[in-house]
Amino acid sequence: MLSAAAVRERCGIVLAAAKRAETRHFRLHLDRLDEAVERVVAVTRRRYPDLDVPFHSRWRHFSAGGIDRATSVAPGADPAERASARLDLAIVSVLLDAGSGPGWRYREAETGLVIARSEGLAVASLRAMQKGLFSADPGNPWRADAAA
Repeated sequence: MLSAAAVRERCGIVLAAAKRAETRHFRLHLDRLDEAVERVVAVTRRRYPDLDVPFHSRWRHFSAGGIDRATSVAPGADPAERASARLDLAIVSVLLDAGSGPGWRYREAETGLVIARSEGLAVASLRAMQKGLFSADPGNPWRADAAA
């Protein structure tokens, strides 16, 4: 799952299983696809009339408050180690983001910013990883492993 081709291949497997009604947790209703498309188009046009839709991703959440925190991930590491650290961070961060609700806030000690929702959870998880909370190796905080 480390390449777009691998993701497309796996998605194709899931789609084929859904078409055969062999999925356990959801059902595919191709007869309602047009309805879903119309709804997405309507919401998109209402919220972004100029169709300039900002991309939504975990990496964008790490930049809450206009601060590019992604550059702080695994400083001094070689490119392969940095990629591994970023992958670990993204996976852990997304898994921890189960929806904080409208009242939850994270106060970032490093900047003093108070950040809500997915952006706050993203920054909180980045700061937790930076401190080594997901690593069993105190000398290598930018990793997540089961022993931690």
